[in-house]
Amino acid sequence: MIPMKQGLEVKTMANLLLAKNLATSLGGSSIALSTKADRIRFHQIRAMSKAILIGGQSYRNEPYANVGLPLYISSRTLTQGRSGNQYIFNQDPAWLVNQARKEQGSPVLIEGGVNFISTLIAQSLIELIYITRVDQDGDCHFFDEGPFLSNYERQTIESVAGCTFETWQVKSRRSDQKNPTQSKCNS
Repeated sequence: MIPMKQGLEVKTMANLLLAKNLATSLGGSSIALSTKADRIRFHQIRAMSKAILIGGQSYRNEPYANVGLPLYISSRTLTQGRSGNQYIFNQDPAWLVNQARKEQGSPVLIEGGVNFISTLIAQSLIELIYITRVDQDGDCHFFDEGPFLSNYERQTIESVAGCTFETWQVKSRRSDQKNPTQSKCNS
C-alpha cells in the first residue's frame, strides 16, 4: 500500500524515478528506467491525484497523450491554452501548482521533469515525494540531491522486485506536526 497522508492533508505530491547514478532518464525518457513494480506504484500514486503537473520538456518526451486526469503544463515555448483536459501555461512551476489546486482541488501530482521538480523542492512546495530508485544507470537529466536532502526527510523505505520505494516529507511540516509547542517551550 502507498503511504500518503501520514497525519496530514497532502495538497502537493511528486513522483520521481532515479537511476543509481541519479539520472532520471535513459535515451531521453524515464520509461527505459522503469520496472514492472515501478509502473504499478506509478499508477497507484496517480490514482490518488486530482491533476498531474509537468514541464514542457516532459510533455514533449514522455507519453502524456491519454493520462485520464487534467494535465497542467508549464512551458516557455509551447503556446498557452487549453485542449481537452490539457492546460498549457507560460508560467513558473510554483504558479502552476497554485493554479491546478485552485481549479482541480488537492492533491495534485508533480511528475516532472527534474528541473521542474527541483525548482519546487528548493522552495519546499511539495509536501510528499515518492521516489523509486532502480539499480541501473541512466544517461541524462541528473537529480541534485543536495537541496532535496536539506529540505526533506525520509518517512518510509521498502524494497520490491529490484526497486527501492521511498516516501519523503518536507521537514518544516513534519517538525511542526511532531511538536507544535516546541518553539514556545524553548523561548
